[in-house]
Amino acid sequence: MPFELNLNPRRIALFLAILALYLAEQSLINEYLLENVLGPESNPLALSFLDLFSVNAEETIPTWYATLLLFLAAVLLAFIAASKSRSKAPYAAHWIGLSLIFLYLSMDEGAVIHEIFSDPLQARFNTSGYLTFAWVIVYVPLLIVFALLYLRFLFHLPPRTRNLFILAGLLYVGGAVVIEAISANRYSIDGVTFAYLAIATVEELCEMLGVVVFIYALLSYLSEAGTTAELHFAAPPPTAVSSFWRRLVVAGMGLIVLFNLALFLWISAQPPRTAAVDTIPFYQTVTERYEGQGVIILGINEVITLDNPAAPPIATSLLTLFEDVIIVNLPGSQTSIAFASQQLPFDRNTLAEIVRQSGETEFVVLETADLRGIADNIPVRP
Repeated sequence: MPFELNLNPRRIALFLAILALYLAEQSLINEYLLENVLGPESNPLALSFLDLFSVNAEETIPTWYATLLLFLAAVLLAFIAASKSRSKAPYAAHWIGLSLIFLYLSMDEGAVIHEIFSDPLQARFNTSGYLTFAWVIVYVPLLIVFALLYLRFLFHLPPRTRNLFILAGLLYVGGAVVIEAISANRYSIDGVTFAYLAIATVEELCEMLGVVVFIYALLSYLSEAGTTAELHFAAPPPTAVSSFWRRLVVAGMGLIVLFNLALFLWISAQPPRTAAVDTIPFYQTVTERYEGQGVIILGINEVITLDNPAAPPIATSLLTLFEDVIIVNLPGSQTSIAFASQQLPFDRNTLAEIVRQSGETEFVVLETADLRGIADNIPVRP
C-alpha cells in the first residue's frame, strides 16, 4: 500500500522556529526563578524540574531538541548527497561532507564534546576573558578551513538557497562563536549570574534558529527540484549484497579497529597510576592522637599573614584567649587551621610532619612567636 506524505518547507520551519523561541523564553523565565527567586535550599524536585528546561544545561529538553534539529539537517543532507551521488552530479562529495559535519554537530550537542576539551585547553593556554571557553581556539581555525573549502560550492548553489545558507551560517556561527565569546567574558567577570545566563540563552537561540533556517533551505531546495522519495520494504535476495554496502561495512570495521588501537597506544603511553593512599585531614589526625589533652581546633577563612589586613586582629584575639597557638596556613584554599591550648602537647615540627603525612603539599606553619609578630605588625621569620 503506497504511503504519501507532503512536506511544506515553510510550515515545518515555522513550527520548528516557534518551538525554539518557546524553549528559549521558558529557559529565561526558569533561570530568573532559579537565580533571583528560589534559593539552593528550595525543594530539590522543583529546582530539578525548572533546570530541565534550561538551554544552558546538559541533559535537558532544549538540548535534546537542538540535537534533533542538527540530526534532521544531517538526514536531509544525506538524502541530497545520495541523490547527487547516484546522478553523478557535481559537488556530490561536498554534500556528503556537509552531512557528516552535521552528524558530528548533533553528537557534539548531545555529548558536549567541545566542552570536554575546553577545560584542558584553558589550563594549557591560560585563556580568560572572551576566550574563557577555550574550545574556540581549535574550532575557529577549523571553521575558516571549512569556509575556504566550501566557497565554490556555495556559489554553485541557486541564489535563493545560497542566501538562506549564508543567513543560517551567520545565525549559527554568530551564536556559537561571537555571542559565546561575550557570555564567556561575562562568566569570567561574575561567574554564573542571571546576566550571563541571559546572554547564553540568546546564544543557544541563535544556534537553534540558524539550524531551523538551514533545514528550511534544504527542504526548499528539495521542493524546487521536484524531489520525491519512495520507500520499499521488500527484502533483497540473501546473496544480493551491493559492493557499496560491503565496502561500507569493511571501512566501518577498519575504523573501529584503528580507534581501539589508537586508544590502547594512548593509554599505554600514560604514566602508571600510583596506588591510592587512604588519607584523612590532618586536623582529624590531631583530634584523634591528642584526644582529651585540651587541644582546641579552629577553622579560619583567612590566611594569617602580615600582608592580610584581617590577620592582626585574629592573631591578637587568639593570643588573648590562649597561651599556646600554632596555625597552619593553606594558601591554596585561602584558609587556615588554628590549634590552641594553654599548653599544646606538640610543637611546630611535629604538626608539620602530621600535615605532610596527610597529603598536603602547600602549607605554612606558624607558632606563637610568629603570631605575636603578626599581631604587632612585625614580619614573620622564615
